[in-house]
Amino acid sequence: MAAPTTSTRVAKTLAAYSHVNIVADDLDAARDFYGTKLGLTELPRPDFGIPGAWFRLGPSQFHIIVVNEMPDLKGAAPHFAIYIPTEEFEPTIGALKDAGVTFTSDIRSREDFGVPVKTAFCKDPAGNLIEFTDVALF
Repeated sequence: MAAPTTSTRVAKTLAAYSHVNIVADDLDAARDFYGTKLGLTELPRPDFGIPGAWFRLGPSQFHIIVVNEMPDLKGAAPHFAIYIPTEEFEPTIGALKDAGVTFTSDIRSREDFGVPVKTAFCKDPAGNLIEFTDVALF
């Protein structure tokens, strides 16, 4: 058996996301959406000389940087996914709807690697696509 390559050894030490950063063109609308509607806790943020916000999302952080204009992604669908346990999936999506979150795709089921998966999609006020899913964490 061949010895592990450097890249294989490095990949084993890459354990999880520390944070995800998105851009938004209206910080107040982003704070309302992520802090009020989604219920994330805002964290203290260092002064980087540009506006933004940090939030707690489970064991990770979620960062927002303000831009003057949202980028044109030419029909691409970059997104991030937020995990919701299967038994809480439908009640959580219902609570988000009650909080005023508009979904672009209601709850759907699909199969990933032989396992049923639930998903639902929405966009934040800046147009960032968010997937909610019960795909298990490792």
